[in-house]
Amino acid sequence: MTSASPAQARWAVAASFLLMGLLIGAWVPHVPLAKERLDVGPGIFGLALLAFAGGAVLAMPAAGVLINRYGSARMITLTGLFFCVAFLAPVLAPTLLTFSLGGALMGMAIGSMDVAMNAHGIAVEKAMKRPIMSMLHGAYSLGAMVGAFLGGALLQVLGELQQATIMAALCLAILLVAARFFLPGSVDKGLSGSHFAWPTKATIGLGLLCYLALMIEGSIIDWSAILLRESFAVEAGVAALGFAVYQGGMAIARFSGDWIRLRAGAVRMVSVSALLTAIGTSLALLAPTPLTSILAFFIAGISIGNVAPVLFAGGGRLEPTAPGRGIAAVSTLGYTGFLSGPPLIGFVAQVTNLTAALFLTVVAALIIAIFARAVKAADTY
Repeated sequence: MTSASPAQARWAVAASFLLMGLLIGAWVPHVPLAKERLDVGPGIFGLALLAFAGGAVLAMPAAGVLINRYGSARMITLTGLFFCVAFLAPVLAPTLLTFSLGGALMGMAIGSMDVAMNAHGIAVEKAMKRPIMSMLHGAYSLGAMVGAFLGGALLQVLGELQQATIMAALCLAILLVAARFFLPGSVDKGLSGSHFAWPTKATIGLGLLCYLALMIEGSIIDWSAILLRESFAVEAGVAALGFAVYQGGMAIARFSGDWIRLRAGAVRMVSVSALLTAIGTSLALLAPTPLTSILAFFIAGISIGNVAPVLFAGGGRLEPTAPGRGIAAVSTLGYTGFLSGPPLIGFVAQVTNLTAALFLTVVAALIIAIFARAVKAADTY
């Protein structure tokens, strides 16, 4: 690791967000194939997806401890390596048990790396004295869009194992380059004598909103391709386009989000964004053709894009002496939503249908809009 400037570190941590997006995007076209390979209904498949949530939620509080001990820079490198390897586990799993175990490993990698990246993003934001969190999450969304397009194309041409291997190798190369330009570990190592990262009174309100925001995102990741495939009988690669354009919309929103936050404020931005999310998602679910549904997912992606970055920023600022712990506390609840939302959708779909179940994300967006004032902490520097 070199002695990087804040500007260099900004692009290095953005590359880490891009890496995570690439792998999650590449996972999306595997989801309907995994459901078909395991030959289970939506309720059982939703239960299997709960393993991803369990792994992430277990890893996140521990990530806050390790960031405080070793610094977020080192943790990004270690958890990124773990993610590149763990990505292969659910892709290759032949049975429900091995899929669940592989999903737990992948969830642990996602959860711990996400906390480390956001903690380092807060450190860079403080060093630069201006907001960058939306841009960082925009890099994730851009990666997820590219990962879904590229992953879907490679899957069609080469097959599951080859696609997964190529995507993991590409992301490993990105990580090894980015790791040379993080800020030194001392910027956020050992800031607090109190380590463990369960939600506190100060962070639980933001954490609950983060639960809802990431429940929406996680549900679209795991069920949008299945919705399009089952509703319109499209190929797996085409079914992944709904998620791909959703992430493209999120990327557009996030690359402009820091500018909007400076001028409109966090509360107004989150309330308006959540309301538009409810409208766009409703249109996607009720669309009569695959093209109109895909376009509506794009609108919903633009709308939801800036909600989670503001919530993470608020979590880091609520605990200024231990930002890694604050982010871990908010994201522990948030990623419970990200990874437990899809199983919840599966259970509801089992007794109703998938379209009706996904309307739970519309309700979640409306709740965020009502309680948006809780994000006011994100505007403090």
